[in-house]
Amino acid sequence: MSISPTKLRYIEKIHLISRDARFTIASWALWAFGFGINDVLFNLYLLEAGFGEDFLGFFLSIAMFLAGSLAILAGMVADRYSRKRILLMGSVIMLFAILIQYSSLNPIHLLTSQLLYGIGFGFSGVCWQPYTVSVTTREERVHVFSVRFALYLVASLLGSLTGGVLPTVWTNLGFAVNLLTAYRLSLWTALIPLTFGVLIIIPMSTDRVQNNHRFGFGNIHNRAFIGKYALAWSVSGLGAGLFVQFFNVYFNLAFNVDEMTIGFIFAINTLVMAAGNFASPAIVDRIGKLGTIIWFQTLSIPFLVTLSWSPVLSIAVIGYVGRALFMNIAWPVMDVFYMEGLEKEERSTAMGVINMGDSLSRAVGLNIGGWLLASGFLRLPFAFAAILYSGSIVLFYWFFGRADKEPMIESQV
Repeated sequence: MSISPTKLRYIEKIHLISRDARFTIASWALWAFGFGINDVLFNLYLLEAGFGEDFLGFFLSIAMFLAGSLAILAGMVADRYSRKRILLMGSVIMLFAILIQYSSLNPIHLLTSQLLYGIGFGFSGVCWQPYTVSVTTREERVHVFSVRFALYLVASLLGSLTGGVLPTVWTNLGFAVNLLTAYRLSLWTALIPLTFGVLIIIPMSTDRVQNNHRFGFGNIHNRAFIGKYALAWSVSGLGAGLFVQFFNVYFNLAFNVDEMTIGFIFAINTLVMAAGNFASPAIVDRIGKLGTIIWFQTLSIPFLVTLSWSPVLSIAVIGYVGRALFMNIAWPVMDVFYMEGLEKEERSTAMGVINMGDSLSRAVGLNIGGWLLASGFLRLPFAFAAILYSGSIVLFYWFFGRADKEPMIESQV
């Protein structure tokens, strides 16, 4: 049986992935596994400790506010110094913050940890994509971004399944005397892959830096492109902030499901998303980056609306999985679209603009979403988010979809 040319191209591009790009894929996967455990348990851990949903929304928003406030400064620093070194520094700070969160329920300690996490995320968040672009060629880039995100999702799936069963394991072993202790021991387990995810950054090649260390926006050449993209992304970020980090709380409160069931639901969702992301390079080959971004985000909206009224768990799960599948097929393609529309010396600063808009809008959404959950409006965040996501898609089409061709500035790597 002969293999089609498209299949050969896909496999050949996978084989082209460089050593440093493989390291970024491995680091993302390790962090995904740790956060897969975190995503199932951490919110439930705080609720079990007696904190309310409104505090949860405020707590989660702190890091977003700080990361957003620091994002442009962080981007300027990263465009003038080594992105790899800044990435390592930011990841170490995030790991230390997570250790505090898993070890102390003192509100001051928790809030301090979120400030630290926001600093680390603010700096590391502007480095991952520009660094990855710098160690990839145009031929392999969509595949690197898509495969990395797909493997991230697979690792997240395994983490979700692990997070769902760990509390029971620790209880059956006799180490956990109550549910709170079982949650804490399970979260401590997540520190193992997170630590390895930081360590694997160390052997990555140190990227070259610019000779000009003066700060400012003189290195920004594509200001209109950055501004339009940031506006569309921020509207989407506000919608995402309303619900994305509350899915475990939503399923627990709306349908009275336990952490094991939540972990299983998260795992199914992640498996479907991973399959979609492995397929996204082939989709891009057929309909282009812009077509993939616009059409697949649009297809996610009906599933988001489903979550706003679902009367039973099975319908809610269909809405949850369908929304995530179509939205996340577009996500890595959007990263490539944005990075390829920029020049090398402006990428981290431009990433800072995007992260500022995304983080600040998500922080606002987190507070609103937490307040709505605490007030008993469990489904209203999804309805508001559907409106905001639709607005973001319209903006993206208006700014970029009507153009004759995609912005394609040749990468300087």
